[in-house]
Amino acid sequence: MPDRRSRARAARRLAVFGPAIIVIILGALSYGGLRRTIQMRQLVAHTRSVLQTSTSLLTALLDAETGERGYLLTRDTTFLAPYAGALPRIDSLLSQLRELTSDVPAQQARLDTLSVRAHERMGALANAIEDMRTGKTDTAIGVVAHGPGKHLMDDVRRLVADIDGSEEELLLGRQKNEGRASYILSGLLILGTLVASLLALLVNRNFDRALSDRREALHESQSANERLQEQAIELEYQAEAAQSAAADAEHATENAQRALTAAEESERRAERLQVATEALSGALSRTDVANLIVDQAMAALGAQSGALAALEGDRLCFVAVRGMSALRIGETTVLDDSRPLPAAVLTGQPVVLTGAAAVRERFPIIVPAHVVEGIEALAAFPMESGGRVLGGLVVRFRHPRVLGAVDRSFMNALSRIAAEAFDRARLFDAERDARAAAEAANRAKAAFLASMSHELRTPLQAALGFAQLMRSGLYGPVTDEQAEVLGRVERSQTHLARLIDDILDFARLEAGRVRISLGSVVVADVFDDLAPILEPQAEAKRIVLEVTAPSKQIAARADRHRLQQILINLVGNAIKFTPEGGRVAVDAFDDDARVIIRVADSGLGIPADRLQSIFEPFVQVDSEFTRRASGAGLGLAISRDLARMMGGELTVESEIGKGSVFSVSLPVSDEADRAA
Repeated sequence: MPDRRSRARAARRLAVFGPAIIVIILGALSYGGLRRTIQMRQLVAHTRSVLQTSTSLLTALLDAETGERGYLLTRDTTFLAPYAGALPRIDSLLSQLRELTSDVPAQQARLDTLSVRAHERMGALANAIEDMRTGKTDTAIGVVAHGPGKHLMDDVRRLVADIDGSEEELLLGRQKNEGRASYILSGLLILGTLVASLLALLVNRNFDRALSDRREALHESQSANERLQEQAIELEYQAEAAQSAAADAEHATENAQRALTAAEESERRAERLQVATEALSGALSRTDVANLIVDQAMAALGAQSGALAALEGDRLCFVAVRGMSALRIGETTVLDDSRPLPAAVLTGQPVVLTGAAAVRERFPIIVPAHVVEGIEALAAFPMESGGRVLGGLVVRFRHPRVLGAVDRSFMNALSRIAAEAFDRARLFDAERDARAAAEAANRAKAAFLASMSHELRTPLQAALGFAQLMRSGLYGPVTDEQAEVLGRVERSQTHLARLIDDILDFARLEAGRVRISLGSVVVADVFDDLAPILEPQAEAKRIVLEVTAPSKQIAARADRHRLQQILINLVGNAIKFTPEGGRVAVDAFDDDARVIIRVADSGLGIPADRLQSIFEPFVQVDSEFTRRASGAGLGLAISRDLARMMGGELTVESEIGKGSVFSVSLPVSDEADRAA
């Protein structure tokens, strides 16, 4: 029998562990085959990337050559768009090829030659374009017809063909290796399936044997049960003896139960204290904090009434009252030791009275009120935070009440947490009042600016009209000197009107009364309206104003009037702060998600520590030149606010002595905007 059982155990172990070991071996082999297949596929994809990149490089050169020839034939600069972006694209593709073929020295050598030939070809294209721009038409056409361009392109094609040929050989080999690895992996999977089937048959056979062994063991266990029944009768006699021992243990259990009840009560108090802490952390006003404190204290101790008072000078002011008919919220009491709550606040120690006799002995003045309301016990605790007593909390009971150590600890902790929350609420109320006062002052400022701007505009327009009428000769002949003086008056009044308009816009922005109408705005159309407005100002200072209109396809989601206002502000500032003989350039481009409009100047530049402050209202860069330039310092503040209202941003980059570049970033208009 023992030998048979040993054989059965060995068979079960083999049935359990043998298939698992075989499956693990087959899994490891399959995993290796899978990794080999994935590696071969990655090599094939790498080779195809090299072929695709080399083809893109040749295409970029052909696009640049086509653009150059289109320009030479038509003199239309739009044909130069492929050429303009070809060189960065060629350099990027060459870098990609170098990285992809970094482990093949022969390919690296071909790339060295290919890079030289590509840059020589781009240089030849640039020379032809420059000749055409400078009027050397015959020279440019001659370069195309008889220049070295064809030889350079033939060299490029040959080098690309060599690279492609080498990579295609690698591709064929790697594809064969990939197929071989796939066949091996398929074979392993088929083998694993067959082995798994055989293992399943073996396991089923072993399970049949194990079932037979279990039946035999069941017969043996039935015999053992009969023996156990005989032993159970003997155990009954022993159980009677154990009952007497259980009676003794029952007394010990009762004692343990009382200890458990005390522990559970302590845990409930801790949970209630945590709930009170969470509730107080969300309360902001003094009234909310006070009500939460009183409610939590009464619920925890089973009190019938309670109150909380805040210390204000030498008096206590009641902020929350529950179930106390003789008290009202807002009522005050003197800070002395004739009553429980003032006494606790005055001494900084709790006052606990467990019955009516204790109340009569220590505070006889409050006995009549307690008799009316049926109060027999009370407890008062000071609220202390940071060494300062901020007030006190009192709870009252209609029956004698003894506060144990757990209750006192709970109330001390609740009073401390309440004091911190009460102090935080006081600070919050003060901050809210200060913020309300600041907002009211800000609204008054905006209203004052708007009112004064309106009041100033009417007489200013009248004065400007009279000056223009006088200079036109309506009121009589005007000498040249008088006309010059009147012209200065008109310019000064026009400048003042512009300042008033800026103040009005700023006041509207501050008051939130500026309305934005968003839609699809073609940036080129805005540029067309920009130049006629600002060219006279630039010509007066002999400044070159270059407005480069972008493609008609570039459209922003914006308010056209507000966008034009921003650009007039930015370009006007650039002209104003650029010395005579300088340059101001305006251009635009998009990056799929945003439209970027740039205004660059050759002015004095802005110090790095002032790049953010210049966008604040009434701020100008403090330098001798800017002090000579007029303005209220609102243009940039208004422009940035308008850009943000349209979902964009206004930023600046500047360096002392090298000028500044202001950039307006706006969302690209989607198809729905354009259709609308």
